[in-house]
Order: sequence, then structure tokens, then C-alpha cells
Amino acid sequence: MKIIVMIFILISISLSAQDTFQKTIIPQHARRYERYEIQLQLDPITQSKIHQFIVRNDSLALNPFDPKSISVEAQFIAPSGKKFNCYGFYYQPYKENTLFDRWDKDSTSYPWRIRFAPDEVGEWKVSLIYKTKNSISEFVTASFNCNNSNRKGNLTILKNGNQTNRYLTYESDSSDFFAVSNNISSGGFYSYKPSQNIRHLKGVKQLIDVGGNFTRFDMQPQAALPDWPQISNYKSKLDEMYAFDRIVDLCEANNVYFIIFRHHVELLDSKINPGGSDWSGVSWYDNPYRKLLQLATKKEYFTDSVAKEWQLNSLRYVFSRWGYSPNFSFYGYSEVDNWYKDLLKDEQVLNTDFNENEALTLFKDWFYEQKNYILDSLNEKMLFSNSFSTLPKAEKNIHFEGLFSQSDIISIHDYGTTKKVNYQNRFHALTTNHIRFNKPVILEEMGVSDNKLKIYCCTGIEYHNSIWSTVMMGGFGTGMDWWWDRGVQDFGYHLDLRLVSDFFNDIPLNKLDFSPQRWSDGRLEKRLIENFALVSKEKENVLGWVHNATYYWRNLTKDLPCLQELVDDGKLNDPCFVGEGHNLNDEGTGDYQRENFKDNYTDSLGAQPIVNKSISMNPIFKIKTLKMSNGFSKNWYKIIFYEVNSDELRTRNEYSQIISTNLFGTLKIHVPNLEITNPDFAYKIQFIGKSKKNTGVLLN
Repeated sequence: MKIIVMIFILISISLSAQDTFQKTIIPQHARRYERYEIQLQLDPITQSKIHQFIVRNDSLALNPFDPKSISVEAQFIAPSGKKFNCYGFYYQPYKENTLFDRWDKDSTSYPWRIRFAPDEVGEWKVSLIYKTKNSISEFVTASFNCNNSNRKGNLTILKNGNQTNRYLTYESDSSDFFAVSNNISSGGFYSYKPSQNIRHLKGVKQLIDVGGNFTRFDMQPQAALPDWPQISNYKSKLDEMYAFDRIVDLCEANNVYFIIFRHHVELLDSKINPGGSDWSGVSWYDNPYRKLLQLATKKEYFTDSVAKEWQLNSLRYVFSRWGYSPNFSFYGYSEVDNWYKDLLKDEQVLNTDFNENEALTLFKDWFYEQKNYILDSLNEKMLFSNSFSTLPKAEKNIHFEGLFSQSDIISIHDYGTTKKVNYQNRFHALTTNHIRFNKPVILEEMGVSDNKLKIYCCTGIEYHNSIWSTVMMGGFGTGMDWWWDRGVQDFGYHLDLRLVSDFFNDIPLNKLDFSPQRWSDGRLEKRLIENFALVSKEKENVLGWVHNATYYWRNLTKDLPCLQELVDDGKLNDPCFVGEGHNLNDEGTGDYQRENFKDNYTDSLGAQPIVNKSISMNPIFKIKTLKMSNGFSKNWYKIIFYEVNSDELRTRNEYSQIISTNLFGTLKIHVPNLEITNPDFAYKIQFIGKSKKNTGVLLN
């Protein structure tokens, strides 16, 4: 690929008696969908007034975080004539001080930045302006040339009214986007020091190394969220925001797309420390809007005019700094029911008639105002993702204009440690919500329940089974485990994503119009085999995953003494260190003996291998709704199995089969040997015609 060297020009001009933009660096070249950054130094008088605010906190000076005080703006005009407006933001670079694990200020002559990602090739024009509360200064239009790049631009959603809206597409060429994902939500809890930023970067790199292309970042109050702890002054957060720049840079360089979400802890009532905080140093009692505006109730957080103005100012800064990036795909709120849960409780003390629907509507209207502001003033291409921990009854009604109606994708959260969690809970949640809302769905948070995290000290089978089953449930990617730094990536379980990525590589998902189905050989307690599959609309292609359902954590105590220890004692004798050095044993004992963890094999024989000399002796699983066969008119399919418990995706030709459907369009396929080394396989099925002799060419 031809490398284009960025050439900068230093422009100094004088308007009237002063230098308006004393020094401005405007790149002469850009690349499509990549960051184009203008660096600015304003006139000395303006800079001095900003300095007064930053250093002395002088309220009479110019506040660079208040658009009413000073606003730096740019208008970009595309070769097609389309216009884009964006805002500049105040910027301070930092250096890592590894000795004291802190951020030290670095120097810059350009404390203002404007970031943009041009989406057209050709000559662009840009004009700059800044406004203070006393004056308006303009800068003549400059131009730059935008060349092509290998970036694919924003993610978009097909709206064809059929199954093809299951998967996202790239803006540049409408090719499919399939999310290979994990949550890499944050790098720290009570702070965001260089060491935590490095660990956060490492987590993203680990995802990239296995073919990952999608993740979620928590815009945390203790990290990059601008308006904590001061709603009108972000200077104490400039170091954390500089650190988050590095996360975004890494994602852009490696084509990783992400959700930025806001966490419900901002309104959380403390459970263990009344009047204080119990989650990451953040709660309603720490909320700067409550403290600085003296809000009497949580409801005022959503209704107070001053609070809402500064909330929008914070959004403006977030989108000015990172909203340019096509990789910043979605913005939204996580577990909305937890956002308004404590508000509902507080309001019912004052008004017993106040109900959940009113609380949800209050939140929805508040969010809708933010959404409109983002689309109208900050980023017209932004998509939105909101989620619930428990879906309210109102949201299940398609006629209710709730949060899912305002979201571009349906984001589901589902944790669990029982045998039924994938086959029953998650499959039902993903399939019913896709049908209900006719939007792409994603299992945005999953994992073992939080009081069972020590399972990850012993085995990754729950993670493995979950990612392979969820990709066959019709979501637009893998289920996203929440515990990246509490086991999944610390123990290398995320390496399984490489095989998922390879399996789905270059498959035309939207073109084939897949629908999910599942099959099992019996009731949960007796079940040996579970199958998950995606069947194409034309009934000619199937992608699937079949596994020995007795191979799950509770049945492996005879094979893994570590699990037996958990079942017997509720804890491990040896430390189990994860993340930043946290010992999972410090979280206390847990009940690993509950009856709903067991099946008919748990206390007797444990996991039951299926092993025979001939595959024809193995039990069958079924794929339904394919082309029907009758009499002499047979429809034949070829099945290829792929080993998914190794370091690479391998075909197992000895398990390949060519089979015809029955009168009802059902394939009855013999499972491979399913034992402790390979208790599960992925597979691809392709229609080969009316003759068994046709070999066909399988999907890549």
C-alpha cells in the first residue's frame, strides 16, 4: 500500500490588530475515514484568559469547557458539496511517569484540536471560527486533499424488513460486519493511572490478536467522563481523557469498532455504606450534579435545566474528542432499569402512584433529548445502544415507545451458571427480541454469575460453550463476556475467538439471510446433545455448532480437582490472581452445590463421553426446515465438521457426511465423537443437489 506522508503547513495570519489563530497546523493531506486533526493556538489575549481559568480557576476568565464562554468551530465541505460542522476541544498532552504511576503534563503549543474523519475522496475545504462571550473571530477557508484508505468507515444497519437486518454492514462497500467481541470495558476501578491504561491497552491488544473487531468501553466517572467531579471544569480529567485517546488510536489502527456506554452507578444508592459509595468510588452521593447544583432528588437529575445543559456540554466534549471516529459505533446507557430503580424508590416515598412506566418514560425522554442533540449537532451517523438488566414489561410491548424503540440495536444482558443458560435463556432472549423489534441484536453482556467467578480459575468451558452457541443464535456477533479482566483473558480463554473469527471469515451473512434454530435430544436433566444452527433462507447453507451437553462445569469435578474443591468448600485453597492482582478467593465462599446446577449425570458419572469406532454408531442430531425429499427426488447435503478445541480451525474429514433430507426437510446427522478433548464441533452444511455424487463447494 502506498504510504502518504502527511505534510503540514504552518499558517500565521493577522486580522485587525491581533493574530486571530496565531499558529494553526492544517494537514494538507487526509485519508478517507482516518483521523484528520487540526491543531490550533488562539490569539495571545484569548490564550491568557483561558490560562487564568485553568491555572487560577478564575470564573471571570474564559472557560474552555463552556461553549458560552468560548467555542471553537469548523465547517468542512466535501467534494460533493455536503457540509459537516464540528467543534474543537481543549487539549492537554501527558507523559507516563512510571516511577510514581501518574500522568505528568507534557508541553504543547497547540492546546486546541479539531478532529474529523473525511468520508469522501477528493478536495475538501475547511473554515474555522471561534467565538468568545465578547467577540467572533474568523479564519479564511483552507483546503486539503483526501486520498483513499483501507478503512471501511462507519457501521450501518440494513433496514429491508426481513432477516437481512440481523447483521451490520460497512458504509464504504456494504460488506458484512460480524462482531468477534468481548467487553474490555475499563482498565481500572477507583482511578485510571498509567498502569491501568497499559492494562486496558493490553486487553484490547489481546482481543485484536485473536481476530477481535468489536468491544465496549465504559465512559467512567473515575476515568474519561468529562463532567466528574466538576460539571463545568474538566481540567482534572484531561489526563484520563488523554489516556483514552490511546485506546481509540489502537482501535482505529486495528479496525476495532466499539460502543461507548454510560454506567448506572452514577445514580446508584449505596448498599453497604449508607451515604457513601460502594462501587468504584461512584454513586449518587458522589454525583457532582447532586452536590454542585444541590439537587434534592434523582428526578431533578433528569429535569433540572442547568443539569441538562451541562450534561449536553459534556456530550459535546466527548463527541468533539472521539465522535469523529467511524470506529466509535454506538453510544448509550447500560442497564437502564438500574438507572431509574433508585429514582423509582425515592419518588414513591413522595408519591405512591409513581410507577415504573413513569420512571422509564422520564429516562426515555431525557435520553431522546440527548440523542437528538447528538444527531443534529455532533454526529449524524452515530448509532445508539441501550440495555436492561431485567427487561421491563412495558419494553416488551412493541407499541410502547421505550428505550429499545430509540435504539438502533437491541442489547441483551444475561448472566448465568446453569446448564440451561445458553439453550434456554439466551436463545430465547436473542430470537424473541429480534422478532419483536426487527433490529440487530447482540448479547452485550454475559458470563458466569459474579459470585461464581472462581469457576474461571479452574476451567474456561463455560466461556467456550457460550461464545460458540451465541454466534448461532442470530445475533450480529459473539456474546460479549463481561469478565475480561476477571478470568477470561487472564487465563487465555479468549484465544477461542480466533477460531470463531476464522470460521465466519468471508461468509456473506446478509446475502444468505440466515435464521437461527436449536435442537436437543431430550429434557435438560437427561440431555446429551445440544445443537445450534443458522439456516439460510434458500435452505442451501447451514452454519452450526453441536456439543456434548454433559460437558459443562458442574459435571467436570471428576476431571478437574479444582472444581471439586469449589463444590466441597466453596473456595480454593490456593490464591487465584486476576486483573490487576486481585485474588478471587478474597470474594468469599460461594454455594456451588445448588440443585439447579446438576443434571442426571452430575453425582454419578459426571460428563459422559460419546466415543465409538464408527461414526455411524454415534447418536444423531437434527437440522430442520431444509429442502424436502420424497420418493426418488432426493435433496443431498454435505456436512463438514471443524475442530474448535485446538490452536487452529481444522477440518475433520473422517466425520464428513453426505446425507439427504427426509420428507419433512430434516437432516439427521451423526455427531462426531464428543469427549473431553473435543466435546464440541462447529460445522458447515451445503446443498449439493439432487445427486449424491455432486461434491459441491462449501463456504469458505
